[in-house]
Amino acid sequence: MALTETVPAVPAAHEIRALRRGFTRTHTVRENRAGAVVLVILGAYVVGGVIWWAATRPATVVGSVLFTAGPGWAVTGAWALFALAVSGGLLLAQAFGPVGANAPDALWLLSTPVDRGALLRVRVSAALAAGAAAGTVAGRLTAYIAGASLWGPLTVLGSLVGVIVVAIAVLVQSRRLPGPVLPLLRWGFAVTGLALTVAATAQWTAPVLAAWPLVFVAAVPAAAGALWAVASCRYLSRADLASGSDLTAGAQASLTSLDPSVLAGILEERAWRRVGRSVSRRLPSGRAVALLRTDLLRHRRRPSVYAITAAVVAAVWFATAAGTPLFVAFTGLGGSFWIAMLFSAGLRDICGDPALRVLLGAGDRTLRWPMLIVPAVALGLTAALTVLATGPAAAAISTAAAALAAYRIRTRSALSYEGLLLITTTGPLPVDLIRQLLRGLPILAVAGVLLLQVM
Repeated sequence: MALTETVPAVPAAHEIRALRRGFTRTHTVRENRAGAVVLVILGAYVVGGVIWWAATRPATVVGSVLFTAGPGWAVTGAWALFALAVSGGLLLAQAFGPVGANAPDALWLLSTPVDRGALLRVRVSAALAAGAAAGTVAGRLTAYIAGASLWGPLTVLGSLVGVIVVAIAVLVQSRRLPGPVLPLLRWGFAVTGLALTVAATAQWTAPVLAAWPLVFVAAVPAAAGALWAVASCRYLSRADLASGSDLTAGAQASLTSLDPSVLAGILEERAWRRVGRSVSRRLPSGRAVALLRTDLLRHRRRPSVYAITAAVVAAVWFATAAGTPLFVAFTGLGGSFWIAMLFSAGLRDICGDPALRVLLGAGDRTLRWPMLIVPAVALGLTAALTVLATGPAAAAISTAAAALAAYRIRTRSALSYEGLLLITTTGPLPVDLIRQLLRGLPILAVAGVLLLQVM
């Protein structure tokens, strides 16, 4: 008597998706369904309103308020911003995956004989849609800055470029394209944007290619790249899908808990992993001197903060060539706050770890003041290098506001979700949580009002 073995039937991907939808629909509370419908309607209303506003504004609504240079400079500056936006999009796409999977999906679905490509096509399509949406915003902003009355071609071109960016990232993630392609493209667009910025300063103008034939030409590689990316998702391994899972989970946790420190911690960890191993240094015997030495070593091992500081100073001076005095002042305020936050990372480590403060054996004031020296020096040098561009009054306001706001944010304790709730007709309003999240930001608002009065 022969023994026969029956091969178990492997369910199709659409059957698994239907099973998950049915399970979710069955176990969802009826009240939650109504809330989900309200959120969808509210989101559609907000997005529709933003689209209507962007479509009905005049072409010079941005340039007339912020820029004083001629239309030729505005066109070149718009293309420079577009090139830098593409470079940033390539960086974000690589950081987030762009296709990812959480731990349950990777364990219970992607480890089975189910068609992986069919399971991942929806996620690849969602990533392409997100790239198209981001590209649409970049294209419309480019048309605003360029003052182009025919904004449709530039907007659609931005959408196509967003699709191409995500498609290239997916192809690199699935190893259909070599890994160095993304860094080369990223640096190529960054250099192009900087070159266009220098060209705009030298009064060299670039033409506006706001024509539908260019859009039709760009649609061919966009469609080909999107189809290739969707077809190549079956080559994604579990390791490839988990490359950006930590960043995606951190972003979701930050949005859910309204606490950006979760995402900031993940980015900090990734940055230190890129640094790798470093030579150990002996610290001085004094507590204050040792803390100052550790803060200096931090920025020595991650010298990117110096490049960012130089870029901020250059941006302020570049704003004087084409922007209004108010635009220059607000550029200086934003740049000073960015520098203060970058150089005060050591203060956050001290204030955010109670166990470390107990181990060091000193009061909060004794432990904090050594970590304020490096940020103060950085802000002072930035103000000295930009005071002629922004003016003494604006430089003083920006420096003081940036220092106070950064200190308030860095010394904030862990978020508490047990504070005051204000019951309204639309639901509870966490007043105390909002107060904690806004710590330090009102100082920047007051500084902005003062700059409006001074400039």
